Amino acid sequence: MTQDTVLTSTSTARLDHLDIHDTSDINMNPVVHETSGVHETSDVSDTSDTETEDDDEEIFADVLAHLDKQCLMELAASVRQHKDSTHDDDRPPTIEAPMYGSTHVIFPLLFQDGVRWLAKIHVTGVPGKWTDLSSRALTAEAKTMRLLKRETTIPLPEVYDFSATTENPLGCPYMFISHIQGRSLYDVWFAHRLGNRSQEDVDRCRMKALEGIARAMVQLKAFCFKRSGIPTFDSTGVPSGTAPSRCMDHEAMMKRGLQEDSLDEFIYVEEPCYYDIYDYFVDGLKMEDEPNNFNRGLTFLLELLISCIPSHPQAQPFVLAHPDYNIQNFLVSDDGELQGIIDWDGASAVPRSLGPEGYPSWLTRDWDPMMYGYKASMDEDVKPLGVWEDSPECLRKYRGVYRDMVAKAREAMVRDGVDVGVLPDVNITRASLMVQNLGIAAGSSMCRTHIAMKIVGEIAGLPEGDDALLHFFDLVNDFAAGKVDDDVIRDLKAGVERLFTGDY
Repeated sequence: MTQDTVLTSTSTARLDHLDIHDTSDINMNPVVHETSGVHETSDVSDTSDTETEDDDEEIFADVLAHLDKQCLMELAASVRQHKDSTHDDDRPPTIEAPMYGSTHVIFPLLFQDGVRWLAKIHVTGVPGKWTDLSSRALTAEAKTMRLLKRETTIPLPEVYDFSATTENPLGCPYMFISHIQGRSLYDVWFAHRLGNRSQEDVDRCRMKALEGIARAMVQLKAFCFKRSGIPTFDSTGVPSGTAPSRCMDHEAMMKRGLQEDSLDEFIYVEEPCYYDIYDYFVDGLKMEDEPNNFNRGLTFLLELLISCIPSHPQAQPFVLAHPDYNIQNFLVSDDGELQGIIDWDGASAVPRSLGPEGYPSWLTRDWDPMMYGYKASMDEDVKPLGVWEDSPECLRKYRGVYRDMVAKAREAMVRDGVDVGVLPDVNITRASLMVQNLGIAAGSSMCRTHIAMKIVGEIAGLPEGDDALLHFFDLVNDFAAGKVDDDVIRDLKAGVERLFTGDY
C-alpha cells in the first residue's frame, strides 16, 4: 500500500464502506453536510461556533491562503455560460461564507438570477499536497455522479465542472455542483425529540423517507463489477472497470495519536482491488502487528464467521455503493420526502451484501455496541450528551419496514423493464445486518471485540451478562490455542447462518 498523509480535523472519519456507524457529522461537533443541501449544523454541540470556525480556518489554512476568490467567481461564471446557452449574464456570482466538512471546504456561489452553485475543494487541494491518488479519487467521484445523474433517477447533485489537478486557472482541484434544498434526515427522523412534532407525524415522515431511499439505492445494483474498487470510465463516460480506492488508515491514525498525542492528520492508503469477497473482509484483520494471544484467537473466530457470508454465484460479486450510508447524507423535505443524497466521495464497488440493497447504517446501530448510545431515558425525552438513538425494538421494526420497501422497489424496477443486473435475492437485505457489522469488526479494532461478543452471544442464546462474557472469552482462548473441536465449529457456522437469514 502507498501512503498519503494530509491535514484534517480531529473528528472521527469513516472506515470506508464499513465504519457506517460513525456519528461525527451529527455528534459533538457542528459540521456541515459537505456536498449539497441546506448545510445545516447539528444542535448537539459542546464547542462554541467561534471556536469551531477558528479550528476550521486553521485546518483549511493552506487552501484558504492559496485560493483566489476572484478567480473562483470568474471561473464559475465562465463555466455556467459555457454549460447554459440560455444564460447570457456574464457577471460573476457572489461568494457566500464558506462551510466546512471534515475534508472539504464548500463555497456557496450565488448568481445574479438566484441560482446557487457550490464549489467543493479538498483540504489537500494545493500544490505540493495534492497527489495522484487523490486526483484519481476526485475523477472517479465526479464521473460516477454524472453516470448516476444520466442513467438513474437517484436525486444527487449535478456536476457542472471539475478539475482533478492543480494545473488549472484556480490552482486547486475543484468541483462545481448544484445545490439541493433539504433538511438533514437526522433532524426529521428525531423531530419528536428535537421539536414539537408528534410521534405519529414523525413515523409517517420516517416511512416516506425510507421508501424514497429504498427506491433510489436499489438502482445502484445495476452497476456490477468483477472486482472491488472505484469505477474507471472510458472516453464516453461508460464504466470500464475498477481501480484501487483511496481509504483512510484509521488504525495508523489511532496509533499515531496515542504516540504523539495528536489526531490532526489523515493518513490515506491505496486499497487494492479484490476479486474475492472473503479477501475483501479479512485483509483488515491481517494488518495487526504481532497480535497477542487474545487478538489472535479473535482473528481466527472472525475469519470463520466471515467465511460464512453468503455469496451470489449467479452474479458479478461486486456492485456500486454509496460510500457512507449514514443518516446525515440524506436530505429530505419537512414531511420526509427524499430530496437528495450527498457525499459521493469514495463511491466504489463493494460486495453485494454490503451494497445498495442493505440496511441504512442508522438502522443497524444496535449490533455495534461500542457506537450504540441508546439509553432508556431517551424514550422519556431526556436529552443525551451525544446523538439521539432509537431503541433496539424500534430499530428491528424499521428494519422489517425497510426490507419490504427494498423488495417492492426491486419488483417495480423489474416491472418497468429496468436491467437490475441480477435476479432479486430476498435474503440480501436481511444478511446485510450481520455483514455490515462483521465488516466493521474486521476493519476497526475498537469495535471488533464487542461486535464479535454480541454475535457469539446471539448464536449461543445467551443474554448480555457474565455468562455471555465468560463464554465468549473461553471461545476466543480456545481459538487461540487451536482447541476448538468440530462440533463447536459446526454450531458457530450454523448459528451465524441463522443470523444471516433471520428477522433480527
